[in-house]
Amino acid sequence: MTGPDPSPALSPDQALLAALDHHLSGRTAEAAELYARILAVVPDHANALHLSGVLAAQTGDAAGGVARIARAVALAPDVADYHGNLAKLFRAQGRTGPAAACLRRLLALHPDALEEAATLGVLEQEAGHPTAAAAAFRRALALQPDLAEITLRLATLLPPDAVPAMVRRAARLNPLDRRAWSVLGAAHRALGRHEDALAAFEAALALDPADVAALGTHANATKDLRRLDESLAAHDRADRLSGGDPTIRWNRAHALLLAGRLEEGFAAHEARWLARGFPTAPRGLPQPLWHGEDIAGRTILLYEEQGRGDVIQFVRYAPLVASRGARVVLEVGADLVELVRSVPGVDAVVARGEPLPPMDVQCPLLSLPHVFGTTLASVPATVPYLSADPARVAAWRGRLVGGDSKGELKVGLVWAGNPAFATDRERSPGLAALLPLLEVPGVRFYGLQLGPGRDALAERAMPPAFTDLAPHIADFTDTAAIMDNLDLVISSCTAPAHLAGALGRPVWGLLSFAADWRWLADRADSPWYPTARLFRQPRPGDWAAVAAAVRAALEETVRGTALSAPA
Repeated sequence: MTGPDPSPALSPDQALLAALDHHLSGRTAEAAELYARILAVVPDHANALHLSGVLAAQTGDAAGGVARIARAVALAPDVADYHGNLAKLFRAQGRTGPAAACLRRLLALHPDALEEAATLGVLEQEAGHPTAAAAAFRRALALQPDLAEITLRLATLLPPDAVPAMVRRAARLNPLDRRAWSVLGAAHRALGRHEDALAAFEAALALDPADVAALGTHANATKDLRRLDESLAAHDRADRLSGGDPTIRWNRAHALLLAGRLEEGFAAHEARWLARGFPTAPRGLPQPLWHGEDIAGRTILLYEEQGRGDVIQFVRYAPLVASRGARVVLEVGADLVELVRSVPGVDAVVARGEPLPPMDVQCPLLSLPHVFGTTLASVPATVPYLSADPARVAAWRGRLVGGDSKGELKVGLVWAGNPAFATDRERSPGLAALLPLLEVPGVRFYGLQLGPGRDALAERAMPPAFTDLAPHIADFTDTAAIMDNLDLVISSCTAPAHLAGALGRPVWGLLSFAADWRWLADRADSPWYPTARLFRQPRPGDWAAVAAAVRAALEETVRGTALSAPA
């Protein structure tokens, strides 16, 4: 052993005990000096490294603390406390990943470490790892089942149908925790149980009437029930209490739009870019946003910001922009490029991800209704504003068997949207709910369903009147060409419904009780699509009633009733 002796009378381990006594008594300078003397004699003394690292962090040297404890971990990887304290330092620095890794190593050494299991769950949840978070929370609850906070956190990670039982357990453990009622309300809302959701949010507000989060979700629940005056009043109160939270204003915009107050609604919808949960990040383009000022002789980029249905619905504004004298460039997903080339006034179309041409200003497509001050009376509803490619129309005409030769009605069918969409479970009826339609004589059905929803075809034998076209559809240009050869399209609330309407084809929309704002409330027609007829659930979850109404309408159509939208 070389170097100065830490104390004339003490060995390094004895000196460590003395240093720890100083440390615990708050004599940090003396403790730091002793730790340093020990490490000068024994540089690889793991305990001294660990404790001096803890002291360094406590006295403001977080980086030094991490370095020393990390070295202690490398020297003695089987000491659980080292991993635990290193995790705390990493977490204090906002380094969630390294902190979680430390806790995983600690739990491998001590599987019954309750606090660490719960903390690991929180870290995994914060990092966006729901499966790992749920596993950690379950581990903590196996060690101690009466943890209300952890029970509630686990509930937020479960599928909606598993949440109510878990939340009721959390509420029993802590009946005054209004968050349990809010989580329960969110689960009921995701399941389409809107009355139950409203009751849960009201219970949360009874515990804390000024809870802005509960008030905001209560406002959404009343919107789902189409009680729009109540919803707007609740949104207004939440907006005042929050001081203008963009998320609340974004949700309020949906209620305004659903109520048909389009000018106000689209103005409020501009808050979406700052709202929590908005799925699209701002583009960050250096060109200024266009707000409606003179644009003659300038180039503007109009671009997709959310889903394909939004592009199809709002690309109708491109000709209005062009009429102001602008050169219009559209940027959309690759599967829409060929289709939107048919929009009048569009000078160039770029696939998302390709280099952009020079431009002067830019505007997302969903901001155009606000720029043009759109009202119910001024919706640009001239259709078609999209056109199918004539060559593809002719090619598909030869592939669609049956139909004309048998005098059958040719109907396209779509039963599901994108499952990644937040409310797709509620808005998509699924194939099984629509099977009664396939029994209507005199109709030949063509499946236009793409994506995961098409998996339903593998579960059942389809009748001869049904032909699945999905394997032959390359993009929306194919879908448009098919629709041009059909008499009618029946679709859930998803992109093909918008495509049929934009093409000016007869389309019957199948809508949930809490339908999206773009379909307005309690209408059987659409100001956006003159050829649309809407079939709405009379009560939440009742797709059987929708299918029965559509079947009756199909039978009338086969008997010769016109396909036009209702007056």
